Amino acid sequence: MADLPIKPAETPVTPVETPDIVVPPSVESARAPVEVPRESAPVVEAVVSEPEPEPREPVAPPPAPVPVRPSAPPKDPLTARIEDVLAEDMTDVFLKMSPDKQAAFKEKGEETASKIRQMVDGAKVNAKKMFDLIREWLKLIPGVNKFFLEQEAKIKTDKILNLKP
Repeated sequence: MADLPIKPAETPVTPVETPDIVVPPSVESARAPVEVPRESAPVVEAVVSEPEPEPREPVAPPPAPVPVRPSAPPKDPLTARIEDVLAEDMTDVFLKMSPDKQAAFKEKGEETASKIRQMVDGAKVNAKKMFDLIREWLKLIPGVNKFFLEQEAKIKTDKILNLKP
């Protein structure tokens, strides 16, 4: 062993000392069994019965959130009166239509009302154009009689012409 070269002294590695874990007395007493003195009163065991669960009514799921539609800008009074004249006597016919026909009829009616509103704002009102607009709108009613259509368009045109101040 004498032939081995001498190495410089290495720093000795000391093990890391861990502190002792101290258990507080409250935890220590919780782990230790509790001794009851013999002189205490006799222990009476009570039987506790759990109440029977009441039958629950089925709970309905919460209602689905209603989508919020952007509100249309408020209509001026003249447009509202024009729409009222166009809608007169149309509720029964409207309710007999299929939902897709109802949507198309309503959309075309609103478009017709806005065009008539623009015409009424002008200096001259062309009654023939107004009549044609209303007749085209009423043609959307399925199975409508041609004479009824002409008569109804004429009545609505006259009422709208009387609305102009």
